[in-house]
Amino acid sequence: MYDLLIKNAYVLDGTGAEGFHSDIGISGGKIAAMAQAINAQAVSVIDASGLTLAPGFIDAHSHQDVIVEEYPECICAVEQGITTQITGMCGDSAAPVSPRHVGDALRIISSLKGGALPSPVENRFTFGGYLDHIDKPLGTNMAFLVGHGMIRAAVMGFENRKPTAYETEQMKALVQQAMDGGAFGISFGLIYPPGSYCDAEEMSELCKVVAQNGGVMTVHVRSESSGLIEAVEEMLGVVRASGVRCVISHHKATGGSANWGKTAKTLELIQKINAEGYDVFTDQYPYTASATGLSTNIPDDMFTLGTDKLIAMLSSAQGRNELRPLILGALTPKERFKYTMIGSSPAHPEYNGRMLNDIADELNIDPYELQCDILRDDKLLTGGIYHTMSEDNLKRVMQYRRTMVGTDGMWYPGCGGCHPRSIGTFPRVLGRYVREKQYITLPEAIRRMTSLPAQVYGLKGKGLIVKGYDADMVLFDAGKIIDRADYGAFRTRCEGLNYVIVGGKTAAENAVFTGAKAGRIIRRPQIRIITEQASSL
Repeated sequence: MYDLLIKNAYVLDGTGAEGFHSDIGISGGKIAAMAQAINAQAVSVIDASGLTLAPGFIDAHSHQDVIVEEYPECICAVEQGITTQITGMCGDSAAPVSPRHVGDALRIISSLKGGALPSPVENRFTFGGYLDHIDKPLGTNMAFLVGHGMIRAAVMGFENRKPTAYETEQMKALVQQAMDGGAFGISFGLIYPPGSYCDAEEMSELCKVVAQNGGVMTVHVRSESSGLIEAVEEMLGVVRASGVRCVISHHKATGGSANWGKTAKTLELIQKINAEGYDVFTDQYPYTASATGLSTNIPDDMFTLGTDKLIAMLSSAQGRNELRPLILGALTPKERFKYTMIGSSPAHPEYNGRMLNDIADELNIDPYELQCDILRDDKLLTGGIYHTMSEDNLKRVMQYRRTMVGTDGMWYPGCGGCHPRSIGTFPRVLGRYVREKQYITLPEAIRRMTSLPAQVYGLKGKGLIVKGYDADMVLFDAGKIIDRADYGAFRTRCEGLNYVIVGGKTAAENAVFTGAKAGRIIRRPQIRIITEQASSL
């Protein structure tokens, strides 16, 4: 008897091949049988007639790790078909925390989650110790990267300088400790202090440790606007120096039309290095607006002052006058904030989903002054959304064969605002960009969402519908699936997603979380062999 029997499904197995019809028998959280007709008893039966069955979606870029201790359900992930999340991105992870620099580490974590830690910081002193602490049933499976920003903060705090030889060795030791504790690799966030204070030499030294362990490096590059090409070249230099497998995070060109064509050059550079025998990939969310902290408008060097001093500057006329030319440059306030939307403001939720310039007009206030007011009131924890990208660039990156799908998302109950990617990414790709715009085919889109990230990150038993693999699957109506979330209604669920199955359990039905938590923490396996397999991608 099977635990679950899926009948009459049209199967896209994750390889990119055309589909086929099959029944699927599931036992013990695994795919136990596949055949055109399985006539057997089962505890539960799903008639999948007219539906497409695919491996569960793997979110190649998530920030859910910083709140999973408090919110293990991962509701917004489950409700868009995600069964596994790759977390700890952009240089930020939940661990490790050094007892010598606790305040600096908490500053990084709180900037992401907007609040205090739910448990004593001692649980985060080692990366593996933190995974042990949160090892409990989850809404999705989760695999973790260690954040370079946390590594650097643990050794150097927020000091803006090159590390000494001794400090470099300390950071390398922490990276190795994280890999031994279950990390799949390291992430860099080169626009966020203290990660932005490092150079290519520092990155290369740490990436050598990751490469020796068969791990992956992901990177939010130093510029995604005017310096995009140079930023990508910097990272490819790190790849050549270390031999590490690399994923360029949420690859895009921002900042207006002067930069939009630059992805053609960056993809050319990526293709060239792959032809040399290295492995470089990208991930992408399917939106023309990005999201990050509103505080990124403040120059990196200013963060060495500390949070309290920055807030004090934002609270005084003198401080604001000092910051004004650093933030505005040669632009007027209207020009500077032309594309800026407030994504989440703890102190001013009434601003969420509205353009900053529009709010300023309504209040009859200088947009620069309004930005300072909001950052001050939110204690620098405001989320910003930036409408600065083009559809043509989105298409170009999406059609690159080595591009995976990632939400770059994080959501938790009570979150005042959010980018719609946190709940709409995967249905949006399938509905808007596969069915409506036909940028890529459905089998290819499923490959980008499943087997490709599984191979890149070395996730055993994930990403394919094959006998013996984990029973992580989605059932959806290919003619109806579509996202419905928007910037003003970011929590709106998708349509056309019938079932989400995690570990053989129904985690969502009709895009509504069932309460089942069959996901688990995934720790780094022996992935050197998997690395060799993925080199042909």
